[in-house]
Amino acid sequence: MSDAEFSKMINNYFQNDYRERGKVKWNGYFLSDHTSALKREAQAKNAVPVKLAMMSLTACQNILRHASANYEFVTVQQNIEDTDGNLVPNVTGLVDGFSDLGVYINESYIAFENIRAVVKEE
Repeated sequence: MSDAEFSKMINNYFQNDYRERGKVKWNGYFLSDHTSALKREAQAKNAVPVKLAMMSLTACQNILRHASANYEFVTVQQNIEDTDGNLVPNVTGLVDGFSDLGVYINESYIAFENIRAVVKEE
């Protein structure tokens, strides 16, 4: 078989017979990453926060104001329980702002009356 015939045969194969599998050939790589991400998400979702000691509203507001002024991360534990009697997940992040009745952390609004404790993250 000459080089010209071989080139013609190869070109014909790729133009007419070859089918690219596309995403299918990469699914093996995505699968392990996806399952590990799902496991991490399930663990975070099912984690039950440990109850922190109840703090006064003034102490919580002082920590939140200080964290807002110094761009520090805080964790806010709310005094709200789910149907099983467990506290709702803690909210961690930067203080985005305040309103008359609450605080915004990572675009989540938390009313002052629902705050159980505030901890500054190190």
